[in-house]
Amino acid sequence: MKPFVWSNGTSTPNGVLTVTNGGLAGHSGKDVNLKNITVSFKFPVNPSAVILYYGEYGGNINVEINGILENVQDFLDINGKVIGGVTVNLTIVSGPGGVLNLQGTITSFSIGGKELWIDHICRRK
Repeated sequence: MKPFVWSNGTSTPNGVLTVTNGGLAGHSGKDVNLKNITVSFKFPVNPSAVILYYGEYGGNINVEINGILENVQDFLDINGKVIGGVTVNLTIVSGPGGVLNLQGTITSFSIGGKELWIDHICRRK
């Protein structure tokens, strides 16, 4: 876990991560709720792709790929962008939910939100 950066550029170390069973990220089983917190992923090898399901319910989002931070209002702001040499594409599933698709060599990846649920994080070699 690491601090979350609000849309005004101020960071907070006082966020909360909880595991829920509400399906708010759009996948089955448990999901993770990020409230003003960022979670970093460490992969045993650098994947060439990562996908994750998300449910976006308010506030801004932090997405950091290969050391480059994008602090945006919502996922649509990074759809089609290249961040840290990695292409970002979204698949909208329904309402606030979708799938984040990252394509390219990923050496580091972090994601955080104000009212964000994530689930089914999968790497591809």
